[in-house]
This record gives sequence, structure tokens and C-alpha cells, in this order.
Amino acid sequence: MQILMELTGEDHLADRITAALLRTQLPARQYLAAQLRDRPHVTFERLFDRGDDSIDGLFAVLLDPDSWTFKEKRIEALRDVFMLSLAQMMEAGLAHPERAMKAIARALAAEANHLNGIIDADGFDVILSSLDIRLPLSLRSQATLATAKLLELSPENSQKLITRYVTHKVAAPTTDCLIQAFSAAAAIFPIAPTQASALFLTQGFLETFVDTIITRGSQRLEQAALELLSAACIDKNCRDAINKHCKDWLEDLSHSSVDKNRANKAALILVKIHETPFGDDSAMTSASEDEHQDELVARFKKVVLDSDNTVKQESVEGLAYSSLKPRVKEELARDKTFLRELVKVMSGEGVPKPLIFGGITIFSNLTAYRPARTDEQKRIAQLKAYANTKKPTPEDPLENDGVVTVRCSRVLQAGVVPLLVMECKRASPSVLSQILQIFLNLSKEQKHRGTMAQQGAVKALIQVTESVNKTAIHTQSSYCQSNARTASHALARILISVNPNHIFAASSALPITSAIRPLAQLLEDDPTQDQRDLLPVFEALLALTNLASTDDDARDAIIKLAWPRVEDLLLANNPLVQRAAVELVCNLMAGPRGVLLFADGSPKASQRLHVLLALADVEDLATRRAAGGALAMLTECSDAAAEAVIKRERGVEILLALASDEASEELRHRGIVCIKNLVSAEGEVGVRAREKVKAEEGVEVLRGVLLKEKNTVILQEGVEALKALQ
Repeated sequence: MQILMELTGEDHLADRITAALLRTQLPARQYLAAQLRDRPHVTFERLFDRGDDSIDGLFAVLLDPDSWTFKEKRIEALRDVFMLSLAQMMEAGLAHPERAMKAIARALAAEANHLNGIIDADGFDVILSSLDIRLPLSLRSQATLATAKLLELSPENSQKLITRYVTHKVAAPTTDCLIQAFSAAAAIFPIAPTQASALFLTQGFLETFVDTIITRGSQRLEQAALELLSAACIDKNCRDAINKHCKDWLEDLSHSSVDKNRANKAALILVKIHETPFGDDSAMTSASEDEHQDELVARFKKVVLDSDNTVKQESVEGLAYSSLKPRVKEELARDKTFLRELVKVMSGEGVPKPLIFGGITIFSNLTAYRPARTDEQKRIAQLKAYANTKKPTPEDPLENDGVVTVRCSRVLQAGVVPLLVMECKRASPSVLSQILQIFLNLSKEQKHRGTMAQQGAVKALIQVTESVNKTAIHTQSSYCQSNARTASHALARILISVNPNHIFAASSALPITSAIRPLAQLLEDDPTQDQRDLLPVFEALLALTNLASTDDDARDAIIKLAWPRVEDLLLANNPLVQRAAVELVCNLMAGPRGVLLFADGSPKASQRLHVLLALADVEDLATRRAAGGALAMLTECSDAAAEAVIKRERGVEILLALASDEASEELRHRGIVCIKNLVSAEGEVGVRAREKVKAEEGVEVLRGVLLKEKNTVILQEGVEALKALQ
């Protein structure tokens, strides 16, 4: 490392070697830490000149406590590097400004609390000037990150400095200053919309905005102005103001500009402001607005279908906004060619992230179901409408579940699942949230689930839950919790309707047990929601029941990961959830660990058996059937279970009621098998069982059933039971 530090200037080989040493060797990091402590300026200059990898290595040292003897020295070195990076940005004609800005952004992202108070107005101006749309995207991205971190670190001071910068630049008499001001304001809107909106709505700014741009006659200024207007549409008051002062100019630009990118950007802004038409015009105006938006949608579609990727981004974003409207959703979903082309464009190499985000948003809008509301929520909505002296808005029939399901089918047929599977691996948390919601929407229809499984959805969803859960260990992000639950819910829906042996084949690298943990987590209440939603719980139980039908490994994993919650759900107030829990228990009885839960002779096992007997006596036929099936397997496998049934008050009575049920052949079968198992038990247990059954007039009950029974299997079981009772 000492030899490398004697080299000067840019050197690609030395750059790679330096980074590798600092990344992997603690002694190398400790040596550089000493150099940064003793000669910070020289050390930074040499690594900065050498290359990007060396700067990455430098931060590996600055952020590694083990490389430093004292924490205070590490923080001091970090502050030195931060100030030296700012100084580099202030130099005229700097060869690698993006390298210096990356160092600034990285320092702020990692240790912002240790950098408070360093940046003055000049330093902030340097960062804001790097947001200029004429500069490379790599530099602007790092400057945006740095600005966001500074706003987070010192909101009040940062807002003052931003206001000072923008107002000073707008007041300056040059086109360059206006471009810098508009660029900075556009970048600030997503980070601090309230402060940016206040600046944007400053008295006199928008009133002269269009005239200023037209008078200057600069294409770059026009582009910066469009970027600012597009960003400002995040705020309703800004949209109203744009609609009032800029609409005519935007319409003219969208039709007459020779630059496709600027024309599309103007059209995109028109779509964004369409939701808030200015003034209280007649219904004819509203119809005219809708007709105009239809023209814009057709234009955006044509760009997606016919143009090269460089001009598609604004059109995709425009369709993402437009597809919030039900009639636009229908138009896009009916166009198979458009859907396939959009999937194809998004699946290509090097697709810009904004285009991916816009496309994902379109598919999210197309597949979105109307949120389910409880009766109480509906009543509250009506009361609010009456309080506002408005009639409740009628629900659009294009948002009915049946119509949405058809849209989902068309999106599925366009090949969206392989695209989503690919994007899951590299999406940001917010985009991943949309992707997972699309999976959940598509999986609502049972007919879609097989196709989704065949195209890789199961593996992708399991991998997402594993990745998100690892991230959640280090962060309490609501995105993590929400994404994990949505992925688990979509996974549950798919696994309800497919053969697990086909998905988790022996030759597959995906073990069946990998699906059980996310399903088990879905049984718990959602901590991010105030209103309890039992649908995910119900569907998770159904999926686990399907998995429990496969082998003992799956059953054992379910018991290990989910049993306490499953046991609680046996007593759920909701009859469907209770039924699903009992059906899962029935399938768990096919393995020895499931039997032991009810028949290991412990007081807890006895209590569980008591609950199971009670469930065999409820009104719901499916619940009784599942409980009867579980009891049939229990009493066949375990004399201890048979003995526990005999000891329970009404235990034999409940089983005889199952055996004599006139309405259900399945219940009769289960009940007679249970009685046969009891009376066929060996030793003292069998003796007491036969006595108990006879005392409950079981012989007469069985004879009465067999006289009417036509099912030969049930007849055979009943005859064997009667023989044992002789």
C-alpha cells in the first residue's frame, strides 16, 4: 500500500489494485487511515486523481471503525474528505466533477450527523448548480442525493439556502441563471414539495413565466421550464396555477414543437393537470377536456408503439397518469399490441428507470381492484357525503371486480409475469411494492394462478420475502413490512390452487419448506394496518393445508413455524377462518408429529382433543367434516387419543352424532370410522370404549345407519364396528 501511495496521476491499473486492497485487507485500510490522519490533503488528492475505484476504497476506510484507533480521528478524517471534495467542486474546469459529487453524497448518506455545520452558502450553491439539466445524469443524480441528505440533516437552514439560490438565479438577467434555477427547483420538488411549492407559487413568478421563456428563445431554457412544470404537478395548488397560466403555451408546444422530447413533455404536463380544470365551466367543457385527454392518450400509445426508446419515457409516464381513469384503463387493456410492446420495451437492456417505473405503474393501475369496504366504512362515507351536502359519488362499473378480472387476464396474456420476476431482483422498495401488488391482483382470479406459477412467480415471491425479511432485521421501514406481507399473500393465493409436487419437485432447487415461513408470518395480524383483514389469514391457511398434503417434511415445518397461531385460530370468531384452521389440522394428522400434538398424554394434548371434539359438533358442515377426519386419523393411530375421547364428557356422543348424520355421507363415514377405531382398540382401552359405546346406545345407532346406508365402504366399516361390539 505504501508503494501505491507514492504513485501520482490517473492510473487505471493502480486504481483497481488500490480499491481491491482497501476492500479486502485490514492492514491496507489501517495504513491509509494513518495517512488520512497525518496528511489528509495529499492523500485525498492522490486517490482522487487516480480514479473512481480508489475513492470507493477511501470510503471503505472512512466507514470502517476497525481501521481506526480512535473514533474521533475517523470522524475528523471524514470531515476533511468532505471539505476537500467540496473544494474540488468549486475549482473551475474540474475533470471529474461527478467523482467529487459522489464523495460528497456518499459522506452525507453515511455520516450526515457528523457533517452538520460544514456547508455554507457557497458550498450549497455548488451542489445546487450541479442539478443543471445540461450536466451529465450521473452528476445530477449524486447532487440530488446530496441535496436530499442536507435537507434531512438541517431542514430549516437548507430551505433558506435553497430559497436564496433560486430567487437569486431567477432575478439574474441571464438565460444560464434561469436554467440553473429551474433545474434546481425541479429537483427539489420530489424531496421537499411544500417548500418547492411555496417558491413556485411566489407572486409574479408564474404570471411572467411563459413570456420569459418565449422572449429568451432558448431551447435549453424551454426544456428546463418543462422539467420544472412537470415536477410541480406533484402539488395540487401548483397544478391549478399551471392550468391557469401555462396551459395554452403547453398545448401549442405539444402540437408544434419540432423536438419530440419537448412535445411529449408538454403533453405529459397537460395530462397531469387534467384532473384540475381551471374555473367552473359547463359539462360541455368537461367533455371537451375528456376528448382532449383521449387525444393525448392516443398520442402516447402511438409513441410507445412506433418510436425508439429515447422518446418513449414521457409517453409512458403520461399513460401512467392517464391510466388512473377507468375508461383509459379499459382502452389500454383492450389493446393487445400495446400491452405486448410495453412489456417488450421494459424487458430490453439498459431501459431507463423512469420508464420502468412508469410501465409498472400502468400495469398496477390496469390490474387494481376496488378496495373492499366494510358496511361500517360504507356508512361513514355516506355520512361524510351528506355532511358535505353532496350526493355519494356512484361507483364506476368499469371498476367492478368482473371487469378488472378481464383486464388482469389480458395483462397476464401479454407476458407481464416474466417481466415482474426479472424486475423483482433489482427494484427499489417503492417499485417493488407496486410489483408485488400486481402479483396480488393477478392472483385473485383462480384461473390465473397456474400460469403465474409456471412463469416463475412462486420462486420470485419466496425470494422477495427472504430478502425483505433480512432487510427488516436492520431497518423498521414500513415498506419492508408491507412488501413482505403482500408477497406472502400473493404466494398464498397461488399455492392454494396448484399442485405443490409440481412446483416443489424433488429435482427443484426450491424446497417446499421455503414457502412455509412466509405463509406462517401471514397468519399474524398486520402491524401496519388499523383495520384487521382476515382474508390473508384465511388464504394462508388454505395454502398451508395444500402444502400439508404432501409429505412429513412439510407438515413438520408447518408445526414448527405456525402451530401456536394455528391453534389460536381453531377458536377464531370468523367461521371461515376457523374452518380453514381445522382443515389444516386434519392434514397435519397424516404425520406423526401432528398426532403427538393431540395424543402425547399431556394435559395440553388432552385440552386440544377437547377442542377438536367440540369442533366436530358445530353447525358448519365443512368444519365438522374436517374435525371428524382429524379424529378418525387420531383414533386410528393412537390408543391414547382413543382413551382421551372416552374420558371426555359427550365424546362418544359427538362421534355417534357424526356417524348418524343423515345429510352428509362424508360425516357418516368419518363418524363410523371413529367408532370402529375406539371399539377395536386393544387392551383396557378397547374394553372401556366398547362399554361406553354400548352405554350410549351405539349398537342401535350403528344398526339404524347401516339399514339405510348404500355406500359399500361405509357399510364395511360399520359392520366391522358392530363385530367388535359383539
